[in-house]
Amino acid sequence: MKLYKNSEGVWAGTQADARKMCGKTYSTVDVPTDKPNLLKFLNLNKVGSYTSNDKQGTITGEIDTSNKSAMSWIRWSHDCMCRGQYEDAKEMLRKGLELASDRTTTSDG
Repeated sequence: MKLYKNSEGVWAGTQADARKMCGKTYSTVDVPTDKPNLLKFLNLNKVGSYTSNDKQGTITGEIDTSNKSAMSWIRWSHDCMCRGQYEDAKEMLRKGLELASDRTTTSDG
């Protein structure tokens, strides 16, 4: 099996995705196909851990996991990440975390 990687550590599963995400500067990497070695390879090389255009944002405060709207955004973000839609996922995750950390009070107190 083959994966594609650029010098910044961005990984792609197809040549088309590699061209889209990495331009012309990517290399082909042979990947083990048996499950134990594949998992070891993916973890060792941090495949899927970030993209080259990740921007670090910090949301401070406690996260309220009982906020159903926030958790819905976060779950949707996870689904997008699994499909490789990283830009959409980052925006959805940011929205979910903002909702989860929002500590606004109502007029009742």
